[in-house]
Amino acid sequence: MTFQPQRLFRAMLFLMALLSACAPAPPPNRSGFIPATAAPTVNPADPVDLCNRVNTYWGRDWGAVIEALEQLQALNPSESLCDQGMTITDRLYAAYLAYGDLLNARGNDAEAVEAYQQALEYRFNAPEASQRLQDLQPATRPAPPGCDSALVNQVLASIPAYTPSQGSFIGVEGNRFSQDGQPFPIYGINYYPRDYPNHRFLTETDVASLGYELDLMRASGINTLRLHLRHADLFQCPGNGAIPVLEAFARLDGLISAAAQRGYRVILVLNVDADLVDHPLYDSPTHIEAQTAFIALRYASEPAVIAYDLRAGGDMDYRTDNFSQQTVLDWLARTADLVRANAPDQLITAGWQDEGEVTAPLVDFVSFQHFGDVEALRQEIAVLKSNTTRPIVLAAFGYSTFTIDETAQLEATQRTLEAVDANGLAGWVVWTAFDYPLTSLCLEPNCPAPDSAAHHFGLWNTSYFPKRAVDIIEVFTGVDQN
Repeated sequence: MTFQPQRLFRAMLFLMALLSACAPAPPPNRSGFIPATAAPTVNPADPVDLCNRVNTYWGRDWGAVIEALEQLQALNPSESLCDQGMTITDRLYAAYLAYGDLLNARGNDAEAVEAYQQALEYRFNAPEASQRLQDLQPATRPAPPGCDSALVNQVLASIPAYTPSQGSFIGVEGNRFSQDGQPFPIYGINYYPRDYPNHRFLTETDVASLGYELDLMRASGINTLRLHLRHADLFQCPGNGAIPVLEAFARLDGLISAAAQRGYRVILVLNVDADLVDHPLYDSPTHIEAQTAFIALRYASEPAVIAYDLRAGGDMDYRTDNFSQQTVLDWLARTADLVRANAPDQLITAGWQDEGEVTAPLVDFVSFQHFGDVEALRQEIAVLKSNTTRPIVLAAFGYSTFTIDETAQLEATQRTLEAVDANGLAGWVVWTAFDYPLTSLCLEPNCPAPDSAAHHFGLWNTSYFPKRAVDIIEVFTGVDQN
């Protein structure tokens, strides 16, 4: 009889469910789904238990670390209780600083600012957090005014049409992606060029110099690039609607074309945090709608573009009480309709950090992000699978070698990809391709930036030398089997 791992896996799930029926039920999570394996519990009144949780999750799940440290501090124990050469206050500062670096690396500028401000609550005027806040300050600049009609007409008349590549579009079949009837698993990277991340991406990138990076990633089996687009970099004169910045679109056009030539597919992420600091997205301002429609229509005939991710981390906008959940989901529904009307052959998703299941009725596939422990990842996947039959993609995960070594990065990456594979997800997208030089994530005159975790999430270092995690990436993409 042929060995069938799927049948064994289902049998194991049945056995765990049977055993769990004899045990006290864990508290229900947000969806009402009770996982087969409950997350490890912590006694919030036991300082030793909390210290163990801090040490277990340090560098792996900053949210869990901060929660435990704040519970610990509320008990008012000896400041040296957890020791590790740091007081509880110092560890809270370090945890918030590292969490801010993680958010900054993921492009979540507004949330990174909040984390750095919290860090300063524990170490007033500390130079590291203060410097990072100064680096992010230019992102809060006010929107430029509208432009006169002569300039608008000149710009619109001079932008060249985009020439799409040849090929077929990626579609959805059941809970998988397909191309011409064949399965298409997403093996992806959230891609910024090594020297041009975040604010430098569409304003400074020399597209002609990117061939080496694109070939390097492709040789490891990566088949999808997830690109974060800032409307503020792509458009000018917001009072006049969708007025493109010609140089920025030339860079984006060139990158998509270069990717298509190498066999990549592309996910375009719209409405990243840097766009939202001074612009209330969920009021559906007409210029944002016009800009979204412009992007979708421009690349509607490009088969290399799989999908538009309409808002990365949108659940954080209502979890921080800035908006209601219904306001965000209503906006998502309207924007999905807008993009489908302009790009009917491409797919729609929304890369929530958590609660991706709430987007399922509105999107073609569900995307979520996870930067924590693999046990929490498994439970997150269980919640999603219990709430949707659509394809599910882990749209961002990664581990910084600033806080852990390369062996630990490899092991964490392997556990994550095993969880994705065992649960039949439609794909994964790692954060990120390359470590960043200290001059790349800062803004003048605050350069170079202090070294931090944000600079070290790459699968390759700044010299393009592969870290050990590349080996496991190639196992899961199948390159090492060729």
